[in-house]
Amino acid sequence: MSGQQEILNALRAAAPKLEVVDAAEAVAAKSHDYWMRSLLQRRMGVTQRGLAVARPSTTAEVSSVLTWARKTKTSVVPFGLGSGVVGGVLPERDQLVLDMSAMDKITSINDNSLTVTVQAGMRGSTFEEQLNAKGFTMGHFPQSIALSTVGGWCATRASGQHSTLYGNIENMLLGCEIVLPGGQVITLPSVPRSAAGPDLRHIFMGAEGVLGVFTELTYRIHPLPETQKGRAYAFADLAAPIEVLRKTLRAGWTPSVTRLYDSREAGRNFAGVAAEGSSVLLVLSEGPSARVEAELEAIAALVKEHRGTDHGDEPVKSWIDHRNDVPTFESLLDQGLVADTIEIAASWEKLVPLWEAVVERGSALDGMLVVSGHISHSYTQGANIYFTFAGAKEEMADRLKLYDQAWDTILDATHEHGGTIAHHHGIGRMRKEWLKKELGGAHDLLVALKRAFDPDNIMNPGALLDA
Repeated sequence: MSGQQEILNALRAAAPKLEVVDAAEAVAAKSHDYWMRSLLQRRMGVTQRGLAVARPSTTAEVSSVLTWARKTKTSVVPFGLGSGVVGGVLPERDQLVLDMSAMDKITSINDNSLTVTVQAGMRGSTFEEQLNAKGFTMGHFPQSIALSTVGGWCATRASGQHSTLYGNIENMLLGCEIVLPGGQVITLPSVPRSAAGPDLRHIFMGAEGVLGVFTELTYRIHPLPETQKGRAYAFADLAAPIEVLRKTLRAGWTPSVTRLYDSREAGRNFAGVAAEGSSVLLVLSEGPSARVEAELEAIAALVKEHRGTDHGDEPVKSWIDHRNDVPTFESLLDQGLVADTIEIAASWEKLVPLWEAVVERGSALDGMLVVSGHISHSYTQGANIYFTFAGAKEEMADRLKLYDQAWDTILDATHEHGGTIAHHHGIGRMRKEWLKKELGGAHDLLVALKRAFDPDNIMNPGALLDA
């Protein structure tokens, strides 16, 4: 019997009801996320597979896995549904994949206090559908909602398309249950607000599984909105609609969706609205009817002030119907293309020069076909930019080179212009070096936290940071 089989048999003995799968094909399917770079490498013949997949159905089983992991010095890579796009999941041959998807139930809904408690492996779209059936919404709609888990949202500090009204995941999480490296289970209580020391939830949010595993979460929820209305506007440039967004948020209005497309993306997505060179702004407001009407009226006045043109609600309805219809990376590679998205954020005054620098530098790369961007999340202090690039090279190795050049170019420009290198996709492996640049001396504190929580570097090694 091999040493690896002995280790797996020890796991089965420690948790007799735990599902453990070591068939090569089944393990390989859960040994990567949706990172374009790892897909390119697999197309080039690089194989990637973990030791086995463990599929717990209870917190106790997760605890047993992490207890066994420390005793056997076996690394564990948490896995939700594999929707990550920056390489947060990439286990080696001696590392166990911890598949959380069997922990997929809502355990309670509190109508009085508007909270829901849910197991971490539940699929996002199923979760929202079950809330809707009872008259509620969480208001969290990432593009990956049908491909991601409610626990993965916290592990990566996710953001949804309706964040301008409902907030991001850190605004929604009230309490949680977490299993630490070594198997200890801790519960952070669900309360409206607390000053009981530092907020420990934020140590684990965005940690991508390197400090522990979320097993249960309590989130804020909301009654389904009474009314939902939207408008689309076209502008001659980017600066004017950015001012409309800034003044909207400054005045205290919070439409649920604020999306501003530059001329390249407007031309691809809203050709019937945008004249050549125009940008397009979509606004969606929801809630009590009186508030929605007042909010849209106020925004319309700002649009008029900045010489935008009203194109009605049909573009917004079209966006709602097709917002998650995007080509797969596999289909793009089949066409000879390499593409990806990179989401960053910056304060209002930095957005236009940063945007222009990214488009200019990225477009100059050999083989690059298009670099474009849109704003999808707005705040009183600034907004994100969600950049998309696509290039063409005949050889797969050349596509990989162009891919890395595009990331280097966009994140270097973001850092130079004072933006943050990640808005909602996390760090994974793709952004580790820029995380060091952004955090500076604080990066050492993050490494110290990792070493304190996980001295054997068992939890998701290689993701987020190198310890």
